[in-house]
Amino acid sequence: MKNLPNVQTALALALFTAVAPGLQAQVAAQPSHWFRGNTHAHTLESDGDSPPDSVARWYRDRGYHFLFITDHEKLTDPEPLNARYAVAGKFLLIPGQEVTQRVVDSTHVDKLRQAHVNALGASHVVMPQGDKGLAKGITMKDGYATNIAGIRSAGGIAQVNHPNFRWSVRLADLLAIPDSTLLEVMNAHTGVNNDGDGAKAPSTEALWDSLLTRGKIVFAVGDDDAHSFRATNADAYELTRPGRAWIVVRADTLTAASILAGIRRGDFYASDGVMFKEYTANTKEVRISIQAVYDARYRTEFIGANGQVLATVSGLEATYTIRGTEGYVRVRVTDSNGHKALSQASFIRR
Repeated sequence: MKNLPNVQTALALALFTAVAPGLQAQVAAQPSHWFRGNTHAHTLESDGDSPPDSVARWYRDRGYHFLFITDHEKLTDPEPLNARYAVAGKFLLIPGQEVTQRVVDSTHVDKLRQAHVNALGASHVVMPQGDKGLAKGITMKDGYATNIAGIRSAGGIAQVNHPNFRWSVRLADLLAIPDSTLLEVMNAHTGVNNDGDGAKAPSTEALWDSLLTRGKIVFAVGDDDAHSFRATNADAYELTRPGRAWIVVRADTLTAASILAGIRRGDFYASDGVMFKEYTANTKEVRISIQAVYDARYRTEFIGANGQVLATVSGLEATYTIRGTEGYVRVRVTDSNGHKALSQASFIRR
């Protein structure tokens, strides 16, 4: 066979497994369903304003398929909630927790930095280091390493949360995180600085590109980080209300095992409004089809190493032919209402 570029798909929305040049690609069976869910939500069990029952019901009643309740240092048992609110093939809750790590840093304006990590699907609570989660004498890199290892040993998936919250996380802090870690690129909480600030930090999407450019297989997540489910306090509700960002996982069935497996292999995309109809990547091309909503117009950008835009296409379908020099290819779709969706990255190896 031809010595084609090897596309290592960090996005298993693709139809093949990674291969070395000269070896035959092994085509994987493609899961057949899309499931939308939220990986970050709080309740009265920590700093939310509503009980777990109300939060579960909110997402179920609005067509979400799955939910992780991620209270600080609290792992909510999903079984009682699933007994009341789960619907076979339509909705379920999966265990989650936010590990609220803080690290003392006298050089930071706050004298500390935030290194929060979600534990998705973990079997037990993972406690942050230090007294009440404030650790002295360790680096941010150390904090992430220990907590991610703890999450994985509990059978969970680690998600690095809101890196620009309080301008806490820097690129160097994340260079040693293990592959297949999730990164909150689209956190819908309005106080976490996703867009960055030229004087303080790049955008979270630019941070993600910096990691990808260095060969880190990191999966981009969109989620709510919801705290306010009641509109009685308008300011608080607007700051942290639900329903503004999510992921869509491709899986065979709506079970905790299937959803977690899809997330682990990067078989999902992040969105705050744009929905994919289909997405495939192989050794020759990356192809996308978008689900039309009303009269919105769509722009698809194919993005490579260093965040370089490789090609831009308007319309509901777009295809990019792989040259083999891109480093990786990912897709960003933006609609005329300002909503967007992000695919995962497909790495190009020669």
